[in-house]
Amino acid sequence: MPLSRIISRWRGFTLIELLVVIAIIAVLIGLLLPAVQKVREAANRMKCSNNLKQLTLAVTGLADQYDGLLPPGLGLYPSNMSAVKNGSGGCLFHMLPFMEQGNAYKLSMTPANPDPDGRNGGLLCYSQWNAQAISVKSYICPADPTAAGHANSITSYAYNGQTFGLAYNCWGQGSKRYPSSISDGTSNTIFFSEKEVDSYGSPNWAPSGGQNYWPDWGPSIASPEAGEQLKGNAAIFQVQPKPGQGDGNRANTGHPGGINAAMGDGSVRFVSQNVSPPTWWAALTPDGNEVLSNDW
Repeated sequence: MPLSRIISRWRGFTLIELLVVIAIIAVLIGLLLPAVQKVREAANRMKCSNNLKQLTLAVTGLADQYDGLLPPGLGLYPSNMSAVKNGSGGCLFHMLPFMEQGNAYKLSMTPANPDPDGRNGGLLCYSQWNAQAISVKSYICPADPTAAGHANSITSYAYNGQTFGLAYNCWGQGSKRYPSSISDGTSNTIFFSEKEVDSYGSPNWAPSGGQNYWPDWGPSIASPEAGEQLKGNAAIFQVQPKPGQGDGNRANTGHPGGINAAMGDGSVRFVSQNVSPPTWWAALTPDGNEVLSNDW
């Protein structure tokens, strides 16, 4: 067979054939993309759940060291009176040694300026103001869209202000006891939940400005002592709030469909966005004698 005839049979793709192939590839990508997103979200949710579990195990381990005394949401610990080597800061600050961050906690002691915020009677003090450059990976939720681009010492999580009180010698109801102060049951009471970094600075958050700075009182929800006004049904969490619209008084999350919450017994559950506001509030209160409804 002449070579010219063989070559003539080796023609390229027509434009229509090329467009058909491109269309098929586009359809396949469209079908695969939701599946990839679901897998990514499942991984993010699992990582977030693990972070929250670590928080609860750390705080209960810390309480065990001090005869059941929980760290305060903000204040001095383990004593709310002036004491040598007291700790002054937020709940997540006091938990550092039990988050495998003991060295970071020790670095927040400044002998030359032992009491930088003046709340420990001038005595040696581990203070949140000395923790400016401490970054804790477990304090960041991978689904928090507002966490990128910020300095260290931020968090995507918050303590439940109904469970962790404020504890200074002239301010707050003091630290609570574990588990005696949780009369509703540790498995029925939220200890920690999610709160996006930028929601700290929302107009509704009493000490407005800045980000969710974990050494201080930024990572707080439903606290009757931190100036937060939302309680009861109004304390229901937000799901994927628009940028800049995360409410600092409430738990909020970047996960679709619901929010992760760590309970006092160390368990973590994903709470559906369809849960009723009364049920969520009942889970926030440690001693309200409420019964969690079936939607929990």
